[in-house]
Amino acid sequence: MKRLSASAHAKLKKGGVWIPSPLALDGDKRPAEQWQRLLTLYYIRAGARAVVPGAHTGEFSGGNLEIYRNWLHLIKEMVQEYGSKDMFLMSAVSGPQYMQQAELAAAAGYDIVMLAPTAFTNCSDDEVVRIFRDVAGIIPVFGFELQKLVPGSREFNASLWERIFAIVYGAKAAPFNTYRAQVMLEAAAHSARSKDLVMVTGNDDRIVADLGGCFPFKVGRRTVTMHYAGGLLGHFATDTHAAVGWAGAVLAGKQGKRWRLAVSEKELAHIVNMCNGALFDARMDFANSVWGVKYRLTSLGFLPGPYCFHENGRSGLAEEIDRAYGYHPVISDRAFVSETLASMKREVGLHP
Repeated sequence: MKRLSASAHAKLKKGGVWIPSPLALDGDKRPAEQWQRLLTLYYIRAGARAVVPGAHTGEFSGGNLEIYRNWLHLIKEMVQEYGSKDMFLMSAVSGPQYMQQAELAAAAGYDIVMLAPTAFTNCSDDEVVRIFRDVAGIIPVFGFELQKLVPGSREFNASLWERIFAIVYGAKAAPFNTYRAQVMLEAAAHSARSKDLVMVTGNDDRIVADLGGCFPFKVGRRTVTMHYAGGLLGHFATDTHAAVGWAGAVLAGKQGKRWRLAVSEKELAHIVNMCNGALFDARMDFANSVWGVKYRLTSLGFLPGPYCFHENGRSGLAEEIDRAYGYHPVISDRAFVSETLASMKREVGLHP
């Protein structure tokens, strides 16, 4: 199996805000490279630790390997030119093309890939483990459990997680189910590699609670406490500068540092959840979850429109999203954007 370098592993362990990047499209649903550069520069300047192409928020690259290849190289180029020393390169691999995507990511020099469950839909546990090993033979790999409403997702039992944790460098919990996430955390606690595993939350319905939580488990006569080091969430894909601020406050508060936000942690949890209910169209079973993120980014000036391969929004959703982000400035990037958007557009060759 391919080993993650000590430097990249240390960066993973720092956690923080990881972005499942949307794919910038024009009105004809073709990749819009300059806008993708602008969006990536925004994430970097906002303080993200990783910008991940190919995930659900990026519509799995539309299943197009050429789009995926170009996106890998664009993000790597932007990170090398503008990124901080704490950034690392991760991409998502999924669906029937997972091995080809893993090979492209390895060839592009990425540190690690996150393997989405859509790569092993309807597979047995033994087949799932084999797929993880196959990918890990090409490039270091990260685990991921999706919520049930996303096509291709599946549940992971404790035994399967323990076998996966013998291979991966960590996992993203995104079942939108506290009990399922606890299964993952407990399996990580029982792993012989527990100290090396990096856990991140993808539970948009409990981001603050996950980031601020400590999760102790009995392992023989010992107590092993697991933590989420950060998050890889659609919520982080917009208003990222604000997210870096409040997520950092939650993570620092867990370490006993002074709370620095104008709202309490409990208020913050409510505000973020209210925002996500609109942003991901939760009322309609997440039917426009990607469109919502792209609509918000468009309103901030980072995309030419909320163009998606399959989603079109719905009546009233834009107004719901606008209202949610107006709830409290702690989650909004309006001020940051007013100060930085024009200069970022010039840097990537777009007219302010």
